[in-house]
Amino acid sequence: MIAYLTLLIGLFTAFDAHPQPSSATPTIVFTCSVAKEIPSLKILESYYREAFAALGYGFEMQHRPSKRSLAEARSGMSDGECARVTEHFTQGSSQDDHLIPIPVVVASSTINIWSRKPGQISIGQLMRPENNICYVSGSNAGPDWLRQHVSAAADTAPTTFAVTNYETGLRMLSFGRITHCIGPQISLLAAAQKTSLSGQVFNNGELFSIDAGPLLNVKHKDMAADFTRELQKVVDKHGILTQ
Repeated sequence: MIAYLTLLIGLFTAFDAHPQPSSATPTIVFTCSVAKEIPSLKILESYYREAFAALGYGFEMQHRPSKRSLAEARSGMSDGECARVTEHFTQGSSQDDHLIPIPVVVASSTINIWSRKPGQISIGQLMRPENNICYVSGSNAGPDWLRQHVSAAADTAPTTFAVTNYETGLRMLSFGRITHCIGPQISLLAAAQKTSLSGQVFNNGELFSIDAGPLLNVKHKDMAADFTRELQKVVDKHGILTQ
């Protein structure tokens, strides 16, 4: 723990020393749905600031709920999105033709399942008709995994539905309105730490791991290759963020 805190302090110090852009510098704005309470979010923001500074741009990050964050990046209201599982965004569908997945892994985490009972849960235990499982609207990895397994379970599949954020999901879980909630462990932990819950909830283990990278709006396609190069340099220097 001491070593981890020392690393964070060193990174914050190094990034804070980075020269700030002048008022005349063009600024790239990313929306981001990663919880503000997550310590590595500031480091992630600094990764992008360093990469864009090398290209002559300033950088800002604006926090949004998951679905809105992605919608603003797709519409061009923002210039991109800070952290998504980029393999889910391929050029081909009409929706994703507005976004360019940048092939640089900036962070890795796990998709976990939470419930009101402690202990590990197997996929077989999860895929039962008496279960109802929530996921956050606008996310991809968790819902995609659920759809695949629910389809395979057919008539014995659980009920699944979307909530607006992980805080709502955990509150519903603690009240007993749902049996499980699925999502990135880093987001569920952050939600549990800041949400007042009526009962205990437990992490029941990892379902699979995910790698995340940024998405760039297609209006910036001419800078995509250069941004990829500079961001990879930053990640090579400072490391992939893990939680």
